[in-house]
Amino acid sequence: MSEIRPFRGTLYNPLVVEDFSRVVAPPYDVIDERRRDQLLARSPYNVVRLILQAEPGESRFWDRSAALFRAWKMGEVLVPDVRPGFYIHRQTFSSPLGGTLSRTGLIAALRCRPTGTSVLPHERTFPNVRLERLHLLRACRANFSQVFTIFRDPGEEVLSLLEEAVADTPLLEFRDQEGVEHRLWRLDSREGMQALARAVSDRLLIIADGHHRYETALAYSRECGADAHPEEAAGYVSVAMVRTEDPGLLVLPVHRVLDTPLPGMREMEERLAPYFEAFRLSGDAGRRGGPLAEAVREMDRPAFVLATREGLARFILRPGVEPHKVIPGPESRHWKELDISVLHALALEKCLGLDTVKLAEEGKLRYTPWESQALDAVAGGEAEAAILVRPTRVEDIWRIAEGGERMPHKSSYFHPKLPSGLVIYDHQTAFS
Repeated sequence: MSEIRPFRGTLYNPLVVEDFSRVVAPPYDVIDERRRDQLLARSPYNVVRLILQAEPGESRFWDRSAALFRAWKMGEVLVPDVRPGFYIHRQTFSSPLGGTLSRTGLIAALRCRPTGTSVLPHERTFPNVRLERLHLLRACRANFSQVFTIFRDPGEEVLSLLEEAVADTPLLEFRDQEGVEHRLWRLDSREGMQALARAVSDRLLIIADGHHRYETALAYSRECGADAHPEEAAGYVSVAMVRTEDPGLLVLPVHRVLDTPLPGMREMEERLAPYFEAFRLSGDAGRRGGPLAEAVREMDRPAFVLATREGLARFILRPGVEPHKVIPGPESRHWKELDISVLHALALEKCLGLDTVKLAEEGKLRYTPWESQALDAVAGGEAEAAILVRPTRVEDIWRIAEGGERMPHKSSYFHPKLPSGLVIYDHQTAFS
């Protein structure tokens, strides 16, 4: 059972911050050093100062974040909303695939439950990232962004309630630096809040984005003994709930960028040959015509494009190769047949001998949904290889999650990201 409740969000004070686009930021895990520096320069109040290190190598940045968070509240840069409510957040954006889409989410406080009950994960997490986020939560006692969750609403019961709520004038609206239009409403009528809480109470939630943040909130709630004190804010986490049927629910591929010594292209083709057919593609990582990911998009078997400074090659799983028979481990057949599982478990780990988890934790395996960014890293000498993949399907995410399994790290990229700093869930004032 998914138990949600309204809360008093902490918001940027419009008397201090006139342009909200200057103070919100993407989630911490998609901000590189260059983007961080840009956000720092945009405003002295940009939320990136709370969620990330101010400079590379800064130790215990969460202590500085906590002091800054207190100062901003005392100076009324950040203020609690006038009353509790649910928040409706609509993002309107240009799809990278063409056209304009809108996605609508319900922002609420969700009671923390162990994963596998009413809340299901679909990706694996990194222990060191969980620990860093836990330090930040302990220090600030606040969620600066929402955990992005999805749920099924085939009868459109929740949709009708959301549409009714957004008929009023938005609480705020702005366009961010990526061109995404944001509109936020507060639903605070007793009847409306009760109807929404009832409508989602029997819904199963899947974490689309924010696995580390949810697991951190769950760990913190246990530390605080929230089970014995059910009204405590520490027992909840701020989430955005989006209908699986929402036409704006867009999942992009998550390409891999490797910065570790690799064999030459010919040797890699030989190592992969028992399981993959290789086809050289014209051009190179620096000179390309059109999206290379299109070379694998319509394949009926798992496939990927490998780009190095030597050239480009498309690898397709050989006919007759059954991933569930050659990939070791207890995972299900469906898990082993996913493109991303075939790439990680069979190509990178079994054939090339790479430890993908270790490489990711060392920063030598990075992720991006943007093909050009991945290829530019190779062409510019910042990486040894880029691997272009197909997007994970939403139905596969549901199937894996409901089966109690988790995909490899960074298997999906829900676009656009939810902004940090839009509605802050401050334990001190959320339920007061």
